[in-house]
Amino acid sequence: MTVEAASATWKFDFLDTVNADPQCTPACLKIIKAYLHFASEASPVAFMAKSELVARTDLGEATIKRTRKLLSKLGYIRAIGKTAEGAVQYRLHNARKQTIDEHIILVREKLAEDRREGKKRFRTRTAARGDQNEPPKNATGGSKGTPRSDQNERQIPRLIPRGILSEGRDILATNSESTGSTHEGQQREQSGLSETAGYAEMSRGDDSDEPIPVPCDQDEAQAMIEAICEGRAVPDIVRRRLLSMLRAGVLTPRMASNILGPLEDAA
Repeated sequence: MTVEAASATWKFDFLDTVNADPQCTPACLKIIKAYLHFASEASPVAFMAKSELVARTDLGEATIKRTRKLLSKLGYIRAIGKTAEGAVQYRLHNARKQTIDEHIILVREKLAEDRREGKKRFRTRTAARGDQNEPPKNATGGSKGTPRSDQNERQIPRLIPRGILSEGRDILATNSESTGSTHEGQQREQSGLSETAGYAEMSRGDDSDEPIPVPCDQDEAQAMIEAICEGRAVPDIVRRRLLSMLRAGVLTPRMASNILGPLEDAA
């Protein structure tokens, strides 16, 4: 290792020690860093005027005085004299390196032990809750929970915008609100999807920016796309785009009108 590299390593170790020292303040690190700029491992002596130290650390004079006293107490700096201009010369010494290295190891091991204990307590609590919450089993070993039946589940009706359907087909609409207990209200309307239904009728809903409901199957999706396109010669790529947005539940009458508008103008 070259002299320069060895000196750089010494400086980095010095900074690491001060940075990890629980008795040092952030100001300690700033002052040590400023002095290390002028020192080396071969000549660990540095000095500078107080004004220069203020400029390099952005610390007040009172803070600098208090911090240098702390660094001297911890053994990091030791005054060895003054220059002709009156600046105090300090010898820098990484006096607490071994102590702080051991401190880092102990803290690392303590944190690891805390993590292990935390995981152990978590597993214990989880196991205890699992035993309490496990449902009773029947004779065949299965749980006695309520059997699931898709046929018995309440089907949630889809809301259809006003004007999108014409007479000829039954649909189910719902208007329910819940305030602590479930209240169901169902209303049946006589209406059906017309392949010739114009998009202008579709957009007569309360809000042209409200997404069109997602179709329940492929046939309904195709029928809704035909109604939106009004039988015009719409390119397949545009139809696929409209169909994709419709299935995703993001297509609104206004968006469909904006997509189809330029095609109508171009025609």
